[in-house]
Amino acid sequence: MLTEKDLNSLCKTAKRAAIAAGEYIQSQFDQHYQKEQKESGDSLASQVVTAVDYKAQEIILQHLKDSIKEYDLGVLTEEAADDASRLEKDHFWCIDPLDGTLAFTQGRTGYAVSIALVSKSGDPLIGVVYIPDLGDCYTSIKGKGLLLNDKAFKRNTGKADVLKVYMDRSLQSTPYFDLLKKELQIWTDEKEKKLEYQLGYGAVRNAIAVLNNPMACYFKFPKKKKGGGSIWDFAATRLFFEELGLIVTDGFGKQLYLNNPKSTFMNQLGVLYATDPILFDFVVRLGYQINEL
Repeated sequence: MLTEKDLNSLCKTAKRAAIAAGEYIQSQFDQHYQKEQKESGDSLASQVVTAVDYKAQEIILQHLKDSIKEYDLGVLTEEAADDASRLEKDHFWCIDPLDGTLAFTQGRTGYAVSIALVSKSGDPLIGVVYIPDLGDCYTSIKGKGLLLNDKAFKRNTGKADVLKVYMDRSLQSTPYFDLLKKELQIWTDEKEKKLEYQLGYGAVRNAIAVLNNPMACYFKFPKKKKGGGSIWDFAATRLFFEELGLIVTDGFGKQLYLNNPKSTFMNQLGVLYATDPILFDFVVRLGYQINEL
């Protein structure tokens, strides 16, 4: 059983690890590095990996190694095989050393470092996200709120006259994309709001962007093909949303489970982040409608 003192210590360790990895990543932003493809999900974004990803992971694991031994923690990290320790230990570090690798390789914003401590039951206890190009570090311990650069995070609760939809580029190639756009436009017109799309971020930055806007959402509907993001894409930001009282669920509107023994991929259930319950209900209904096509 981890105590409050333990969680505070582990959060500080994860923060140091994320910042160290992020500073290294940013130092390589305009440098030459090796890029390759890996076997992963069905989108290009999930298949691109670089030497920077591997080095960032190495930096993080070096920072976390003492805590892994001291607290008998499992490890799940993107650029290494799943050793199933997440299913055996009471808690595991869940690491995405460079989320948004495609954005990074294309020389644009949208990437981040994400580290979470997740229980065997699939619930995050600690979340840390560092955004290298902005120098922003989000940290959270379950029940203690969300901090941005060590200060209490304050949401933008201004006039919600624009719905911002954050989505992956791969969504544009789905057979239901035109229907999706049509239904979103109808909904925003009925609510007398403007509709704006943002593409090209990694999953972590998409979720961070949503919580920084008065009305926004990010979703990945369930699908049969392997992909849909992985556990490490959503572990830290799920905690952030829960601490802010915002909505984070799977694509069916149920609790987002972060330790599926059968797969690290999330395609079977999908994910949904939203700032507004009415918007959330609409997107869930839309997901069911699309799933029946």
